[in-house]
This record gives sequence, C-alpha cells and structure tokens, in this order.
Amino acid sequence: MVIRPSKTADAPFMSRIYVQTWRDTYLSLIPFGYLFEMSAARQEQAFTNELNRNQIVSFVAENAGRIVGFVTGGRERHGDEIYNGEIYTLYVLKQNQRRGIGAKLVSALAAQLQQSGIHSMLVRVLKLNPYRRFYRSINGIYVKTEHQHFAGESMEVQVYGWLDTTLITG
Repeated sequence: MVIRPSKTADAPFMSRIYVQTWRDTYLSLIPFGYLFEMSAARQEQAFTNELNRNQIVSFVAENAGRIVGFVTGGRERHGDEIYNGEIYTLYVLKQNQRRGIGAKLVSALAAQLQQSGIHSMLVRVLKLNPYRRFYRSINGIYVKTEHQHFAGESMEVQVYGWLDTTLITG
C-alpha cells in the first residue's frame, strides 16, 4: 500500500470512488434521487479544479498501482475558534476497508497540515453514516452535533476533532 500526494491525473479515480462509496454507504439512508443524480464527471471537474488551484491538501492510497481511497482537507471552513484544520473528504472503496487505509490517509493529511502550522483538526460526518465510529478509533473525540441542509432536508452531522493531530493513530 502506497500513500502519496494526489495529482490532477487522479481526479477521475477520486470521483469514481466518491460516487461509489456514497452509493454503497447511504443507499437506504438518504433519498435515492440524490444518489442517482450523483455524477462522477461533475465530481471529477470539482476535484480537478481544487487540485489545480491547490485549494486542498489531498492524498491517495494505491494498492498494486490502483487507487483505492483518498482524503482531502485543509483549513477549517466554518470559522471554528478551536479547530484550525478540517478533513473535507475521506473515502475508501468498500472492499478495501478495515485494512488501516483510512487511518494512514488521515495521518498523512494531518502531517502535511502540521507542516503548515495547523495542529488541530475536525471532521463533519452524517450521523446516518455507519462508519463514523472510525474517527473514534483514531483518537477523535466527539465535539458536537450540527444540522446541515443536505439532499433537500435538514440532517444531523456529528463533529469529531483532535486538539493535537499528533495523537492520530495510523
């Protein structure tokens, strides 16, 4: 398993993983129409733009030359006074989960953010996400629950954080 910084050429693979993991995770949990309308092509353009403009820090996980997961992050986007960094996205293909890949991706992101002077971080996760306990397994602490409009309705989002990202296990 190789964890490396993402390149613009990775955007098509990242977008397919993004759409597939949403469909795998949320099929019976959020409106089907939202999942059906997800587009790898639209998502690819968004990732390409973000990577080209250096708007995000991003790493991919490769297994035998095939990208099986990725993480993106950067500065916290909602003005939190305690946490300076944020995990924007973390996705690992279902068949590659439970192998430590997610933890390695988060650790790589945290290390890169530390080099930029960002030593605390949070992540927002839909409460319906059955994998949200993963963040506790890498020493994230539950911070609060927020409500966000998503897929045409208000949904609960749980926030997990690390006051010191050197405590992330991976």
